[in-house]
Amino acid sequence: MRIRALALLCTLLAGCYFDHPLTSGPSKDINTWLLGVWEHKDAKGRVYRARVVPMTGDRYFVSFHQARGRKEREKKVWEFEGWISRIGYSRFLSLRCNVSSGQVPEGGFVFVNYQVIDQNTVIVRPVQLDSPPETSSSELRAEVRQRLKEGSLVPAEGARWTRTSEVYWEPGYTGDQPFQPLRYPPSPAPRAKVREDRKR
Repeated sequence: MRIRALALLCTLLAGCYFDHPLTSGPSKDINTWLLGVWEHKDAKGRVYRARVVPMTGDRYFVSFHQARGRKEREKKVWEFEGWISRIGYSRFLSLRCNVSSGQVPEGGFVFVNYQVIDQNTVIVRPVQLDSPPETSSSELRAEVRQRLKEGSLVPAEGARWTRTSEVYWEPGYTGDQPFQPLRYPPSPAPRAKVREDRKR
């Protein structure tokens, strides 16, 4: 599987997509720590944004924006419906592409592993599978289990995403839920203390 250097494509749109999800539906309710607007800056200073909002109590709406230039027509957008798929003790996101700017066809699935570091930091890694796109869900899960045993399912390094605003999920609420400031913003880095030697 070819992994692109761009952080967004590397973690989600690496050209490895499938016709079927890991699980046909959600294995558990949404993780509310994943809701909000997330940003990733690559080594060249380019910023990628992901917007994650609840569709229901167990499904996400996820959109990604890759700005290639100042003009709106140069921006690329992908939109997904996603849910948590549990295989053994591991959890992944099954993301079905509904709107595509390339790499992943509409209706195709991509799978990612997510690691919540703290309230506002998540590391995302692509799930690396050798199966062809038409592979069934049960066969995909079998390969995931095998690669988990081998330790070859995801790369050692992933893309670090930082939350810039969040959404407060209210079960049963069907209207648009506005983005809110972070409840627990990151603390500023402590200033280095300047030590002065006293003259005796």
